[in-house]
Amino acid sequence: MPQITLASEASSSEPANLIVEMLENIGVSTNVAYVLVSLHEGGNLSSRELQSVCGLRQPEISMAMKELLNEEMVRCEAQNEGGRGRPSHSYSLNGGLFTVIKPFIDDAESRLNQLTIDLERLDNVSKTLAKAATS
Repeated sequence: MPQITLASEASSSEPANLIVEMLENIGVSTNVAYVLVSLHEGGNLSSRELQSVCGLRQPEISMAMKELLNEEMVRCEAQNEGGRGRPSHSYSLNGGLFTVIKPFIDDAESRLNQLTIDLERLDNVSKTLAKAATS
């Protein structure tokens, strides 16, 4: 499994990897979690820099970025290098980390509430069936 390795401070990567793990636990894809936390920790980063920091391949970065751009969680700025070929882009979070991940948190809370309701209903049905079986 990739690990976030920020060149600036090795000690800061442990909390970053913990955030990635927690995001994965609430249903965020691994690649999206790595990109979000890397942008939070590193600020404006190019796709190539994200590959290096996240330990992911370019297609994985592209797929994660597509999802994040569709959800307007990140913004993309073209970098004018004046050269030929495709322009490079710089990516950054579209707000603070908590603001950006709030939709993921809201979705997880909604799924948790539905699971709680379903468990209560299952418990009630089980009790009803147990009573009917003993009668």
